[in-house]
Amino acid sequence: MGTRYKNGSKLAGVIYIHRISDKRFSGIAGRNFKMFRELCGETSLKNVALVTNMWDEVAPDVGEARERELTSNFLKPALDKGAQIARHHNTEQSAHDVIRRIMNNHPVVLQIQRELVDEHKDVTKTAAGEVINEELAEAKRRHEAEVKAAQEKAARELREREEEARRRIQEEARKREEEMRRAREEQERIALQRRQEFERAQLEARRLEEQARIARQRAEEEHRRQVALANERIAAAAREAEAQRLAMERQIAQMQNQVHHHQSHHDSGGCVIM
Repeated sequence: MGTRYKNGSKLAGVIYIHRISDKRFSGIAGRNFKMFRELCGETSLKNVALVTNMWDEVAPDVGEARERELTSNFLKPALDKGAQIARHHNTEQSAHDVIRRIMNNHPVVLQIQRELVDEHKDVTKTAAGEVINEELAEAKRRHEAEVKAAQEKAARELREREEEARRRIQEEARKREEEMRRAREEQERIALQRRQEFERAQLEARRLEEQARIARQRAEEEHRRQVALANERIAAAAREAEAQRLAMERQIAQMQNQVHHHQSHHDSGGCVIM
């Protein structure tokens, strides 16, 4: 997106897809949507289509209830900023309907494009990157608090108990160290997962952008074809009218020749009286 923006291209719209089959807007989905909003920026949300899919996997009344929950709660801030809600029913027609919603939008610059290109920020310093950084920082704070509590507990037990108690504390410390190791591994896994999700979101945005471009190109080609067909019909009608005019002129000339011949024949007749 940054390269296309550098080359002068802007996006007419961005599509965010949420599975209506999900029973609830989970923590991961909430974090993903928060990062998506930071990618777009508040001023670009009017060009966003919030699309729910997998409607064939839920009963209609269940899907509609979940949609009402989404629009009145989790997606409401974006809808208040002008985002549109749409459904994708796993058909080409519904996909085209979504694309048509955003094709005629006034192109906008996404916040991530402005931050990366205009402000020359590192991706980790962007608003979307800060969302990930905040999650990691919060996990780190919780981990540090747990470690501190465990250390204080271990210190008290060491002072209060004798050697047997100290051995138990040491075992506990070993367990805590293992928990710390697992927590670090979990942090690394989460960080990797966030990066992968971010990259997938970028790929999906590029894919949807390409689909929109192809749709516009096809519409333009169809318009040119219709114009060419209309021009051909007009030219054919003009040729037919010209042919009729020439035929009429020939008929008039023939009639004039017949009248002239008749008059000449009448003038040559008569009689002489002696």
